[in-house]
Amino acid sequence: MVRRLALFALVLLGACGRLIPAGNQQTEPLELRVGAFELDPNHATLLWKIDHLGFSTFVGRFDDFDASLDFTPEDPAASRLEVIVQTTSIDSGLPAMDETLRGSGWFDTERFPEARFVATGIDVTGDTTGEITGDLTLLGVTRPVTLDVTFNGGATEFITGRYTLGFAAEGAFERSEFGMNNLVPAIGDQVQLEIHVEFLARESD
Repeated sequence: MVRRLALFALVLLGACGRLIPAGNQQTEPLELRVGAFELDPNHATLLWKIDHLGFSTFVGRFDDFDASLDFTPEDPAASRLEVIVQTTSIDSGLPAMDETLRGSGWFDTERFPEARFVATGIDVTGDTTGEITGDLTLLGVTRPVTLDVTFNGGATEFITGRYTLGFAAEGAFERSEFGMNNLVPAIGDQVQLEIHVEFLARESD
């Protein structure tokens, strides 16, 4: 009986694989939609990583952030990107730690509830890769930060029926440059970022 159930499950999974189409994302500029896009909050991840006393890399995330993108695939440098992060949404998986990180020695969220990134330059480095340089404002201080970006393509997403763009990005900055000096260098100065997002074409477009 167990063997029959296992066989049935394998057949069912195989059928599902045929019902769900493979990705049809396009990456050629002429095949991509131009216009205004909004972040899909259901498919958006912003991770931060920092060295912990040389023993390990401590990983957390921000649960609440938004972004807007004006996308010009034939001339990426003309595209515009702005990201707003609610720093109160910091999430290390440890509630007591999160309260500490919201405090005045760290993100000081009562005075600075938001961090903001505004792109100032976009350079293409490969068929689906690029660098986005922008101004990051954190704790009231603005400094340039560069993100290495991979474009995963664009297509009409078959579940939602909405045109979608997918991106991944990585970058790093020194927190001390923004005045967050607490426990440097025991707790790492460099903050690494890892980002995975989908953008949806605005309904009015």
